[in-house]
Amino acid sequence: MDWSGAESRRTVTVVFCDMAGSTALSERLDPEALRHVMLRYYARLRECLERHGGTVEKFIGDAVMAVFGVPVVHEDDALRAARAALDILAAVDDFGAELGEDVGVRIAVRIGVHTGEVVTSGDPEAGHTLVSGETVNVAARLEQHAPEGQILVGADTYWLLKDTALTTPVEPLTVKGKSAPVPAWRLLSVPSGAEPARGGPGDLLVGRDDELAQLDLAFGRVRRDRSCHLVTLLGDPGVGKSRLAGEFVARAGTQGALAASVRCVPYGSTSALQPLAELLRILIGDAEPTALLGSGEAESAAATALLRLARSGSSGTSFEETCWALQLLCARLAADRPLVLVLDDLQWAHEDLLRALDYLGDWVQGAPVLLMCVARTEFLEAHREWGSGKFNATALVVPPLAEDDCRELVLRLYEPEVVPHLAGSAVVDRLVSRSEGNPLFVEQIVAMFGESGSDDDVPPSVRAVVAARLDRLGPGERALLQHASVIGVQFSASGLRALMSGDDGSATALQAGPDVVDRTVRDLARRRLLEAAAPAGWRFVSQLIHDEVYSGMSKMLRSRQHEAFAGHLALDSPGDHNTMGTHLEQSYRLRRQLGGADESTRDLADRASGHLGTAGTLALAHGDVRWAMDMLRRAAELAAVRPGEPGALAVRLALAEARIAAGDAADAVAELGRLRADARSAGDRRTEARARLQLAYLDPASGGFGPLAETARDAVEVFTEADDALGLARAWLTLGQERQSRSLHAEASAFLERALTEAVRADAGLERAGVLGALTVSLWLGPEPAALALERCQTFLGELAGLRMARATVSCPMAVLLAMRGSFDEARLLIGDAEQTLTDLGHLFALPAVGLFLATVERLAGRREEAERQLRTVVGGLEELGDRQLLVTARADLARVLVGLNPGDSEARELADGLLAGDRLAEKPAAAADAHGVRARAAAAEGDAAGADRHAEAALRAARATDSPTSMATAELDRARVHEALGRTAEARHAAEAAHRHFTAKGHRTGAERAAELVAALDAADPGRGDDGAGQ
Repeated sequence: MDWSGAESRRTVTVVFCDMAGSTALSERLDPEALRHVMLRYYARLRECLERHGGTVEKFIGDAVMAVFGVPVVHEDDALRAARAALDILAAVDDFGAELGEDVGVRIAVRIGVHTGEVVTSGDPEAGHTLVSGETVNVAARLEQHAPEGQILVGADTYWLLKDTALTTPVEPLTVKGKSAPVPAWRLLSVPSGAEPARGGPGDLLVGRDDELAQLDLAFGRVRRDRSCHLVTLLGDPGVGKSRLAGEFVARAGTQGALAASVRCVPYGSTSALQPLAELLRILIGDAEPTALLGSGEAESAAATALLRLARSGSSGTSFEETCWALQLLCARLAADRPLVLVLDDLQWAHEDLLRALDYLGDWVQGAPVLLMCVARTEFLEAHREWGSGKFNATALVVPPLAEDDCRELVLRLYEPEVVPHLAGSAVVDRLVSRSEGNPLFVEQIVAMFGESGSDDDVPPSVRAVVAARLDRLGPGERALLQHASVIGVQFSASGLRALMSGDDGSATALQAGPDVVDRTVRDLARRRLLEAAAPAGWRFVSQLIHDEVYSGMSKMLRSRQHEAFAGHLALDSPGDHNTMGTHLEQSYRLRRQLGGADESTRDLADRASGHLGTAGTLALAHGDVRWAMDMLRRAAELAAVRPGEPGALAVRLALAEARIAAGDAADAVAELGRLRADARSAGDRRTEARARLQLAYLDPASGGFGPLAETARDAVEVFTEADDALGLARAWLTLGQERQSRSLHAEASAFLERALTEAVRADAGLERAGVLGALTVSLWLGPEPAALALERCQTFLGELAGLRMARATVSCPMAVLLAMRGSFDEARLLIGDAEQTLTDLGHLFALPAVGLFLATVERLAGRREEAERQLRTVVGGLEELGDRQLLVTARADLARVLVGLNPGDSEARELADGLLAGDRLAEKPAAAADAHGVRARAAAAEGDAAGADRHAEAALRAARATDSPTSMATAELDRARVHEALGRTAEARHAAEAAHRHFTAKGHRTGAERAAELVAALDAADPGRGDDGAGQ
């Protein structure tokens, strides 16, 4: 960490301690005597705090504030703070007893301890540092509410201590300045030898078969060769090294091995060789060394050295003699059975201890001894020669768990009855992803999820492990990671070099050229903080590491670097509006969090909105609605900072259009109404015309396709004047759809071809998809023979490779053409693919149309019940979306399916009557023909010959107003069914033959076959099976 006046953010544990009884003390003592007493008091507090690694920030009167985590974060900072607080209680108790005897006044202290994020600045190495933030305030409030002689800790501190310290909850505290009560616990004690959570949840060991096999292999070699072998287990904190070592020791014990395990401690050890002294005490117990070694002169000297080591942890005057004595003892103990010695947390070992272990590895000979050293990966960074040059040394890296093993561990940490409900769930997926294969992280994240129900929180214990690892980096390495974290979890080497070469206001401590940057990146990769990512890039090995690095930077520095990287992208990748906009957005939001509201801050919002709006509009144009919605929503929020800017209206319009595509039509209509008024006020005719065109389609008060076509014709003039290709594509598409609504498909195609030209010119993928879909509908329903129509559809698909949205819109009408030719399975596959595409891209508004096409395919396949089910779902969806234009077609299709199932169906009659009562049915002759046809068949089923004839003739008149052979054929087939029901065999046969001719002209095999079946049935004077026609 570079402390040269720079600010940083970090998670620390703050201790506040205040004296109770100081007023009485000052009354009893002369000021000089009081000063002497207070200096002694301060010295005792400072000694307690600094013994455990705390930094005393300040003394205020008789209060003291100390911070654990400055200048270096340790994963056990909360535990250190707890021990220091307990030591203070003991020290003040002793000191108070002395004062009571001397001056008749006893003193006590109150202590508050809280863990959280702070901003730090200054130079703690020089004795001055400043720590600020809510964490400091809460620690002070905890101290104020603590009873005399007690310690209160906050929530995050409790979480970090819950597995190592004895605590008891107290009533949540109501404190000044906090809107909610502050949870608190009383700290009672910390057992001797307690340490933070490690990577061994309970007795679970998952996914370590390969590593155990390698350890078994080394142990087998030791036994076979009767030799000493040094095995070093390396891995990240929490990855499960200790648990793996413990499992191996247990297995070795079943094979008769004598085993002993000890740990090195990060601070507080009484001597360099203390771990060896502990090993010795475990191995010999109460026995005298002479009883194990013998009584010879050399053995006696060795026994003396061992006794000295066991009692004091010191080698005395001769380090070599102590090492010699140890190797002699190991050889004697291993004479009858293998000896396994484990030294864990070797990264904390003193150099003398490492020298002693190296000696044992070299000089224990002729005896089966496995010397296992367990250390974090950074151990090798500081001791690169460790184990080198030895034939009897093995290093084994313990990697993160594989995903399946991690999933198994997550499930095994739950109660057995819960597992069946969790297996395969998104919750487990999320927990597995966040734990990143680290067993300690798995345990802590699962525990926090069990308590809070949230899988988004990162436990303080996990953050502490990651932060401590990062704090051991040098200033240059830390600076490089910070710059990289601003770019993202993954970054390019060139982007990192560019950002580090710019002037972003940071004191990077890595003022060097590209070669130094590249070399530092490789060093960080060797430390397993970064890893290579194709092409020509790098990434953080985990999201947790990235997030901890990023959060450790001051918000102002982050803001400057985000803005600087956006500037680099403007030169290097000017078309990457999404990334540029995202970095500018982050820069703006960070400034706002710091209270920024000046012109430069608003300028950031404006620039960010412009880039995100462009990116969102492009995404929408290419059919990716979900991506577009995200970017446009953010762009609109940023545009609201300067609502009068020209780009603000465009962003709002694009967001409203994205909402329509996403199925949120109600909110879109409301926004479009406001937008139309705002655009008119601003004199923005183009935006106003676009809003009016969308409203004319969606707003029920607009009055159908007639007024919609008028709106589109007016818009063509505005869009032509503005050379707005996208607007023209939409306007011509609307005019083509109006012709389609009248079933004049040849005329519609002329408009649609113009719309396609403009959509291609605008590079508007969504509009291109809509136009091609409309053209394909006219190929299906219009006069083009089905075989030729299918050929053209195939041509469309061939031209649309990679354009999923456009392919989906072509595929649906093409599927019905295939069904008309009898290829029902192929038709269903096409529709299934289209539905998946629309779902993937977030086009909820278009999904009901897919169901409409599928229902038509099922109807043609003779599966009327399935068609009914589909259509009821479609009608419900369209009613919810408010798409009244397509709703007319869906209701007509449902009526036809119902009358096909039962000509006397009352719901079919009601649906038809409802359609016929519409005030603009004349604008939809095909729908009118369908409604009259259904009504005619219902009347015939009821014996109403006059009504049946009237509706049948009306259906024919409506169908003749179209250029659709399918409409004509269906109307004739309806008339044939009416005549059949009324006993008019000759008339029925004549109408059925007419239907057959129209179906044949279209190439509609399915319809032609059913018409032919009816003719044959009539010839045989057999009423045959009911038919519902061939549909639209």
